[in-house]
Amino acid sequence: METETGRGRAMAGSPLERIVSGGASALAMVRSMGVGRWLRMEREALAQTVKVTGACALGWWLAAYVLKVDLPVLVPVGVLLTVSATAYSTLVRGAQQILAVVVGVGAATVLIWLIGANAVTLAVLVVAGLVLTRLLNLPAQNVQIPITALLVFALGSTYGFERLSDVLLGAGIGIAANLLVLPPRFVDKAGKELCGLSAELADLAEEMSRGLKGRWTQDMARDWLERARSLSQRLEDTESAADQAAESVRLSPRRRRYDRRLRQVAEAATCLDHACHQLRSLARGLLDLVSGVRGLPGERGADLPRPLADELAALGRAFRDFGMLQVGGGRREDLEDLCAALDEGENQQRRLVMEFRQTRQAELSLLQGSLLDDCARIRHEFDPDTGPHRAAFPGRD
Repeated sequence: METETGRGRAMAGSPLERIVSGGASALAMVRSMGVGRWLRMEREALAQTVKVTGACALGWWLAAYVLKVDLPVLVPVGVLLTVSATAYSTLVRGAQQILAVVVGVGAATVLIWLIGANAVTLAVLVVAGLVLTRLLNLPAQNVQIPITALLVFALGSTYGFERLSDVLLGAGIGIAANLLVLPPRFVDKAGKELCGLSAELADLAEEMSRGLKGRWTQDMARDWLERARSLSQRLEDTESAADQAAESVRLSPRRRRYDRRLRQVAEAATCLDHACHQLRSLARGLLDLVSGVRGLPGERGADLPRPLADELAALGRAFRDFGMLQVGGGRREDLEDLCAALDEGENQQRRLVMEFRQTRQAELSLLQGSLLDDCARIRHEFDPDTGPHRAAFPGRD
């Protein structure tokens, strides 16, 4: 029923709002998963933090005590600028950093030699650095060319060669750390993001269920729809996480070892995207009903049969169990509860069909049919045996 494409990505909010939201999401995840499972899921991030810290310390020690450079802190800076999300992107970023510093040193040295060190030279260096960054297709946030040029402008041409040696050492350490020491695998991170989004969709379905059991209003239905739209838009980030997971094993000599898990993450993202759109369509149908559009009865038709609320509660369980199956290898208990929730939803749908058969108004009958179809489609997406996304379930591909 939902045919609109959405209203664009929601505003991310202020930095403080993002911090508060992130903290609340982390606490909710700990409560739903338990401290033990949450710590096991976060061990990859902790290991990467320790690794980068060690690489920075090693870089500073080499620069200060072995090479005895004047500014040893620039080497760990080079490590931080080089180390990226995955081993493959670290290699690419390292090459970009070296290229940017070489271009910056060269441009500054030539300009200072030609026209001297003055305000005109400074302005030209900044403009030329930003233009070259774009022409060389470096990331927009990579301003190493103008920064290096300005440092050479301020500290002299001898600094340029020191800067080049520092970034070479820092980039080399960063690349070696990410390629050889616990290369980051973002497969588990993608599963965690899927789990978190599934939990939010479960919360929405359960809130809709509770609302339908009482006196729900047009404002409540509008809020459900807005939340469904927001979650639908955030699925783009989840799909990006799945792509990052595939990239994280791109240079791994044991890449085939991760193939099954990568297929599961990618298929789970697709499954959740489809189910989210169906839940969004349900929310849109409820808003249309209570708003009285297209000849619908409005608030007079808001007293819906109890089985619809019970089916939404069962779908909420299915969303939550599906998310839990994406982390920690999946537990048999979660799969069994998912199947039980799907069976419960099917039973409630049979009761709901009997209730809806009594409807005589054509417009309301069409809407009720759409609601039934949306619920059935969500159950079909999550069916681990006959559904279209068997690869999204551990051991089912």
